[in-house]
Amino acid sequence: MIWVKNDSPMDCWRYFILGIEDSVHEPQTIMDLEGSFVDQIVFSGVFPELDTHVAMDKHAILLEPIRAGQVGRAMIQGVCQVRIIITDETHQFAKAPVGFPAIMASSATGSTQILWSQPDVPIGEPCWAIVKLGVPSLVDTTTLIPCKVWQDGGYTDGDATTQCDRTYFVKTIDAYDEEEDGTILGEEMTPLKQRPAAGKLVTAPATGDGIIGTGYYITNPYDGSREFILYDANETLAVEVCDDGE
Repeated sequence: MIWVKNDSPMDCWRYFILGIEDSVHEPQTIMDLEGSFVDQIVFSGVFPELDTHVAMDKHAILLEPIRAGQVGRAMIQGVCQVRIIITDETHQFAKAPVGFPAIMASSATGSTQILWSQPDVPIGEPCWAIVKLGVPSLVDTTTLIPCKVWQDGGYTDGDATTQCDRTYFVKTIDAYDEEEDGTILGEEMTPLKQRPAAGKLVTAPATGDGIIGTGYYITNPYDGSREFILYDANETLAVEVCDDGE
């Protein structure tokens, strides 16, 4: 349990989720032995933002109502209740909401593990859940998500004696082409899925619409950073049709 100052623009109810910002108290010198900083941990709590609090899992669940500008108790590690929207029944984790802090969203990865959720609630509808915050694990999700890939490196698609060594430029599935829309997930990425030791593969183009591949995220338990792993770039064996009898 920590203390959080509600620096959001509104009064927040119990079990709301605030993004964790700076320490409210600062040390005066490196030799401080008493005073606000060493006697009490208080963080500034704000509306969660996507690139900082949500992506890095820097959030706390309020254990009591906190008026705007006031300080109250919140949890950053342990088990507690929270409101959540399950967007996929395979999700086992939850993320802070972007903006209005009332309801978490389920996720394939994260440091907040869903231990239980209210049964018989339709997918996409708010429900109550019990979650465990501060899960110190490197999450390697088995849930593959689609992505868009374009060839951006390597020397060969493979042949009778050589293995394909192509690498790929990867963006989110909403990308229109390699330059427009979508978010970049990686460059010069090699698929994790094992390639044949030899043989020519049909690979993604270098420009245009690209093709659909799959991958997943892993989360570093020490700094909360997330990395996208390209699993399959949709490479297929280049085969020729033989005449009957051959």
